[in-house]
Amino acid sequence: MRVLAPTLQTSYANLLQAHLNRPAFDFEGAPFTRKLNNKTYWYANQRTAPGGSLKQHYLGPDTAAMTARIEEMRKQRQNNADFREYASSLVAQLRAGGIAGPDRKTGPMLRALTNSGVFRLGGTLVGTHAFRHYDLVLGVHLSDATKWIAQTDDIDIASFEKLSMAIEDTADPSLVEALSQLGFKPKPTIDRKIATSWALPDASYSIDFLTPAFAQEGPRKLPALNMWAQSLRFLNYLIAEPIDAVSPYMEGLLVKIPRPERYAIHKLIISQRRKGMRAKARKDIEQARAIIWAMADQPYELAQAIRDADDNGGKWREALDRALDIEFGSSPFRYNFDRDVVRLEGVALGQRLLFSVSGEALEDHFGAAGSSSTARHEAAASNRSQIEALIKRKFRSEPSAEILLTTADVEALSKKR
Repeated sequence: MRVLAPTLQTSYANLLQAHLNRPAFDFEGAPFTRKLNNKTYWYANQRTAPGGSLKQHYLGPDTAAMTARIEEMRKQRQNNADFREYASSLVAQLRAGGIAGPDRKTGPMLRALTNSGVFRLGGTLVGTHAFRHYDLVLGVHLSDATKWIAQTDDIDIASFEKLSMAIEDTADPSLVEALSQLGFKPKPTIDRKIATSWALPDASYSIDFLTPAFAQEGPRKLPALNMWAQSLRFLNYLIAEPIDAVSPYMEGLLVKIPRPERYAIHKLIISQRRKGMRAKARKDIEQARAIIWAMADQPYELAQAIRDADDNGGKWREALDRALDIEFGSSPFRYNFDRDVVRLEGVALGQRLLFSVSGEALEDHFGAAGSSSTARHEAAASNRSQIEALIKRKFRSEPSAEILLTTADVEALSKKR
């Protein structure tokens, strides 16, 4: 997997920071906080017309990052034309460096959603359109690892129903107006008053609104967006604590996407629920694998995301058990002199991988009589089932393209039984 050039990573970091520092709208007075349902949120006043009344607009939850952003917004309420020129030049640098942005169909739709305040009001971009942003977020070319990235998918927007009810702000201009101007119409449903999906007349493209299901699945109203959304299980895990990202279109579009580690683990869980949908399940696994391999330098975040998913109950754990399983087959152990490890081939996340056990571990825990290749190989072969079980256990909690079973791993994993 190729790493993005440092110049591109710097350009993207500058682009993201410029968008974060830019006020979401021209506000009057100082931003202020409000307490709603025992949580604190930031707001600012906007006068919608000269001499008109002030309207409170939602900025986001009270976090250290939000407080820092507001301080920066106060200092740098830069001229809009200057911002557009600077941000557009950074987007051009990304494009010149091979970063693909939204196509001519998707770009205007994302722009309409952004301008209406969808992402400011708690909306999160999910699905393949979110996945396309992880190249820049993780600093790698994920397109090298998956064939699905170039395919066009519907736009999926997810939001928490309770947050939408609490923030007491609405999309402006209205989403109905914005989508209608782009030619979208509500998809027909049994209840004509409730549409959770909007499609173009030729039904070639749609925008779907989603929300987590905490009880029965079904349509739920999102007051902030003035839209109905289809509730789905497992979605609350995916969109918890989303991150900011910029889509490289025109001067850039500031959106919210799931944390990459949660996106990957959510995809693994969903892949196990797609009955009779092999192509979509393969796509889920492929996207998850690409992110997991790309996060090799962030093992803690990935392991924590797995623990959080496991904490949600037996069905979640069982789905991850299946998704993160390894099939070893009957391939033989092979000794590697350069690294003093014995390797075993297996298939995990739809890909053939080499798993290793260190020579030290073979001596300390599996009775290797000396450091010769023969002694190492015999010890591994004699304890194959135990070694396979320990490798599976390590991969289940810390998936990686390179798993090495060390003495410390054997001791720690044996205690977790």
